[in-house]
Amino acid sequence: MKEKKSVRTMDIILAVIAVFLLLFIVVMVWLYYQTGAIPDTLCTCVFAACGGECGVMGWIKTTKERQRERSFELEDREHEEQRQKEMEANLNE
Repeated sequence: MKEKKSVRTMDIILAVIAVFLLLFIVVMVWLYYQTGAIPDTLCTCVFAACGGECGVMGWIKTTKERQRERSFELEDREHEEQRQKEMEANLNE
């Protein structure tokens, strides 16, 4: 039986950013159609803010993965050391 995946905060934020950017682009296209121009500074700032947010979330995700891998590596070392000690104890007997 398959377990349901939980919805994570980053997934929600990415979906909201995607919908926001899609709507923003549609509005900017409509504005260009109506007036012949768009506010360039606003477009730059919106895409910079959304790109920055996505970049920070990527950095957070990468950092979490590294920490998790590091903890697994430390656990593996402990198990290996215990196994080596047990093997040495068995050989000395």
